[in-house]
Amino acid sequence: MERPFWQTKRLEQMTRQEWESLCDGCGLCCLVRFEDEDSGEVMPTRVHCKLFDPDRCTCTDYANRKAQVPDCIKLTPWNIETLKWMPLS
Repeated sequence: MERPFWQTKRLEQMTRQEWESLCDGCGLCCLVRFEDEDSGEVMPTRVHCKLFDPDRCTCTDYANRKAQVPDCIKLTPWNIETLKWMPLS
């Protein structure tokens, strides 16, 4: 039996479809955060992006989110390791 791709590939080896399928719908990437300028500590709030649908735990315009919300952070295999506030799962 072949092992699932997430057990055999590094993040940067995954296709876009494989990468997108890893999302567990937690919504943490849609929360507004503040970063302390002195310490660099990132503090989450209970406020979410205007495009976030809390009932479905999804973005209402995922394909165009960066155009509508310029501060939206697009998670990629190349930046996920630097975003320490994201869950490990």
